Amino acid sequence: MFSVLIVDDEPKLRLGLQTLIPWKELGYEIVGTASNGKEALAFLEKQNPDVLLVDIRMPGMDGLQLLQEIRNRGMNNRAIVLSGYADFEYARQSLKNGAEDYLLKPVNKEELSSLLQKLHVRLTEERAEKKVQQESHSREWVVYSLLSGAHDLESGSFKDLADSLGMDWPKYQIVLISFPGLHQEEDERIRNFRERLVVAYASDGQGVVLNFAPYTVLLLSKPPVGEFGRADLYRELLRLSAEIRGEMEAAAGETVPSLLEIPQSFRTARSLLEHRFFYDKGRLLTPELPESYRHATAGLLDTSPEDGEEAAFRLFYSVDVGHAEAIQSILDGVAAQMVAEGKDETEIRERFFYLANETVRKTSPSLWQESDYSGDPTQFLAGIYSQRSIRDLVDYVAAVLERLARCSDYSSRDNEMKRMLDFIDRHYNENLRLEILSGLFNYSRSYLGQLFKNHTGEYFNTYLDHVRVKKAKELLARGMKVYEVAEKVGYPNVNYFHSKFKKIDGQSPSAYQKKS
Repeated sequence: MFSVLIVDDEPKLRLGLQTLIPWKELGYEIVGTASNGKEALAFLEKQNPDVLLVDIRMPGMDGLQLLQEIRNRGMNNRAIVLSGYADFEYARQSLKNGAEDYLLKPVNKEELSSLLQKLHVRLTEERAEKKVQQESHSREWVVYSLLSGAHDLESGSFKDLADSLGMDWPKYQIVLISFPGLHQEEDERIRNFRERLVVAYASDGQGVVLNFAPYTVLLLSKPPVGEFGRADLYRELLRLSAEIRGEMEAAAGETVPSLLEIPQSFRTARSLLEHRFFYDKGRLLTPELPESYRHATAGLLDTSPEDGEEAAFRLFYSVDVGHAEAIQSILDGVAAQMVAEGKDETEIRERFFYLANETVRKTSPSLWQESDYSGDPTQFLAGIYSQRSIRDLVDYVAAVLERLARCSDYSSRDNEMKRMLDFIDRHYNENLRLEILSGLFNYSRSYLGQLFKNHTGEYFNTYLDHVRVKKAKELLARGMKVYEVAEKVGYPNVNYFHSKFKKIDGQSPSAYQKKS
């Protein structure tokens, strides 16, 4: 008999499932019920049912979160997901978290019974295989038992067993390998990879290879030494997995002196993979490896992520004036600051989406056509959520914005000062400051101020005020209200606008409007 836990927030459905299905005839027994994911986890801490029947939508912790937590804990319970029609896509996601299958509500008795029969066959085969493994006390069984917490031998007895299997090694290190998007247990290419891994690292008795969903586990008796040793190991793993032609992720836990301590090495390696977003691709993740941007120099921190508008402001202007070389530096600075502040992956993605969206929103559609970018702005923004590392994310956004900036670069048509004045004429209504222009055009603030005065005969702020007042006159002549004009030309304070206008034109905005 195989044990079953029913997890659903509807009491009637929990009761109905218990009576609808001929559980005993199918080789199952109901050992408990739970109304949400948290209750189910509490039950799993006391008992370990073979099968979970899980609803998608539940309060507190839903079905998908429950399945994810079960996998994170290294538990191997089989799960069948129950889903309403509206949750169809969620049900498909559940398969990625290790669910056996999903059924649409209302549950069909024949369909669920058929699925349980097929599952019974697989569970029976696995139970028989596990029994053979346990009876033979293979090295794989020893490692699996330690990682799953399933062994019931005393510490001394377990050590004697390990010694008898030739596993009395001076050091132990767990390496976890995964292939995102591929099912570890079903993909033939991954099984072939494990077989090659056995030949390379376990055939001489100096390593152990096994499947511990969702990872391939490699236990090494001779951990790689130093950066070069770790690089060699990663290259060898890539070579052995060449058939898969997919992205490989690998992480090594710390080296431990005792076989009984390998769960700690496993947990470290798993944590590294769960935080792989913060590491550069193409490397073996280890506790010694620093996160991307973790030790960025102070020079990168030239934007403040607390003020997302400031960073978005700089990015758009860099695109607008064709200053492509500034874009990477701005984005690197945002990434470094957020990593230093301990922001998580979701917060970083959301910040970069905001920065990219603000820039795209203000950029002329014609610029996209000129750039020959293969997608549209929507595809570009969606791509932010498919980047697997923070370095990829920064480079992805930078590459597209730099492409737009290069199309905006019109320095060949005019000299730089005219270019700057044209920029002011187009953006007079925004929060322009001399510091911003000096950064965009790569001048020191003091030198640019003097250059500006020599060319225009006016200081920057005075010139900007004249441009704004000129634009304000045009709007006032159209009959627009004074407070509306003030905001339109860049003066959020109407009294300040009034004083500037009168100082330059010798009369108030309302007086000018009456005359015109």
